Amino acid sequence: DVMRGEETQIAGFLAENQTYSGTLCLPGTHTKWVALQDGRIERFRTFMTGETFALLSKHSVLRHGLSADDLDSTAFAEAAEHSFNAPEALTADLFGVRAAGLVADLGPAQASGRLSGLLIGAELAAVSRDFDLGNTALLGSDKIAGAYRSALTHLGHASRQLDAETITLKGLTLAYSFYEPEHS
Repeated sequence: DVMRGEETQIAGFLAENQTYSGTLCLPGTHTKWVALQDGRIERFRTFMTGETFALLSKHSVLRHGLSADDLDSTAFAEAAEHSFNAPEALTADLFGVRAAGLVADLGPAQASGRLSGLLIGAELAAVSRDFDLGNTALLGSDKIAGAYRSALTHLGHASRQLDAETITLKGLTLAYSFYEPEHS
């Protein structure tokens, strides 16, 4: 596994939470999960959930029934819970999104909500084995971070959402403070 920039956000978070023990979630195209113990990184893992959503919604048979703009929150929550409890059925459940659009009048916003919920629910099921979801800080202020927070809340896990831009600037400021330019 690798980090390419996320360590700056982690440093920014730790600047104000130096002894934090819990989980950080950095949602995005490649979502990072980081276990911290007393302000130290114990482990991290990356999930391609955002990229998978983009690929399925733009380049698969599912693209025909999805909304590009709307996501039904009820369909999202139900699908996240279902997938969290039965992640082994993910690929069958994904095709179920298409089937429900054909035979059960599943609307585009509901289909988008279901697709997102299935993917995030399966990710949370995998994460729950190695990370404490009961104490999660989400570093992000966009729709994606909101979706993770919604899924965690629906599954009964406490989380807080922090502005990623502010955290990143703190991390960059911290990195700069350690930089000493060479003198000629």
